[in-house]
Amino acid sequence: MQRRTTVVVDQPSETASFADVMEALQRYTDDTGMQPLMLGGWEVEHPAIVPPPDLLHHLSQRAFHLRRYTYARDLRYARDVAAELLRVALRFAGSSITEQHVSIQQNSTQALLLALAALKARGARRVVIAAPAYYAVETICRSLGLETTIVPAADFLTGALDIPRLSDAACLPGTVVLVTNPAFSLGVEYSPADLSALATELPKGAWLLLDETRLGLSWRYEAPWYQGDLPTRALVIRSPSKIFFIHGLKVSLLIGDAALLREVERLGEALVGSLPGDAGSVALAYLAAWRAWSDEVASGTAAGPMRRWRRTVLAALRENLTAAEAVLAPMGFTLSPVDSGPYVLAAVSRERLPHLDPSDTARQLGVLLMDARHFLHEHPDWLGFRINLCCTSQRQAEALARLRGRWQEAARMQWRAGA
Repeated sequence: MQRRTTVVVDQPSETASFADVMEALQRYTDDTGMQPLMLGGWEVEHPAIVPPPDLLHHLSQRAFHLRRYTYARDLRYARDVAAELLRVALRFAGSSITEQHVSIQQNSTQALLLALAALKARGARRVVIAAPAYYAVETICRSLGLETTIVPAADFLTGALDIPRLSDAACLPGTVVLVTNPAFSLGVEYSPADLSALATELPKGAWLLLDETRLGLSWRYEAPWYQGDLPTRALVIRSPSKIFFIHGLKVSLLIGDAALLREVERLGEALVGSLPGDAGSVALAYLAAWRAWSDEVASGTAAGPMRRWRRTVLAALRENLTAAEAVLAPMGFTLSPVDSGPYVLAAVSRERLPHLDPSDTARQLGVLLMDARHFLHEHPDWLGFRINLCCTSQRQAEALARLRGRWQEAARMQWRAGA
């Protein structure tokens, strides 16, 4: 098959600063004395969305090492446990992973930073970002001196990968292709067939970096991960702390080429220093929860605690999804076909709503609105924002009511101006 040589990729037409939005929320609180409504945020407020009790118990019993330094290279036992657990589902070029193919990192942003730094040391010069993606990735690449190219999704609502354009954009030497799975803030998970098709189409020298930080809470299947066989020039980031809704005690796993991971760990010591003294026991607690979950699925234990936990969480997420759709559908919004994780995209035609201003919304209404520009997901015909389905139903309803009132007033003003 002859590869096309002309690369045409869209770039966002406007840079959106998330820091500005957060500062506007603080001004709202200072002016009114009221706490903001975090409609597009990350807080877990719903009383039914809690971490698994056994995981909380294990984390409370974690061992601290307060008088010695701890580095990622020291966590060999946790790496070995992770490899044993993950090798059932994840392979690279048909080969099983070992503890040498795993690195324990403090969080996903740090794992992303260090992975890209290590790839740059190996000759990477540019990163092709499949939109939608984590908004900080551009900042990381800019700080590392890596060029970035954003390839829009083939479909705004599903985030479907535009595999031909991603492949074309990766034709230059020294390219890393970064894919966020599930599609960031859309809640749509790419299938193993999608990822395999992308890996097959990429040029031979390109690296594939899968940011699967939020992979593991599928609405469609009960297992915490898919069965996959990736190329040798692939890296995967997974973060059980995100899946279990724990934000204050994080851990992430970086999985892939053994030599590259040792370089990641060496760079980590130089750039971010040592890990917390309980890093090993924290990682083992999360891995134990993952193992209990996968064992229940494998044995068909329908009444197991992890499967009960998953059903309870998903029921709460679906409840909020239904309530949001009831408010937004009459206004012309369409919701993404969420099938994974706690977020959904609300999309509307620019003809119906020509402008979203997250900073103004934060300052005037006290609502955190993370619009599609914040996850590199611009589109000429659509506007969109994400909804965090972990809100309480009351706070979600209040946030949507404020937005609906503002947008209805704007529509009336626009009608009067045109009359």
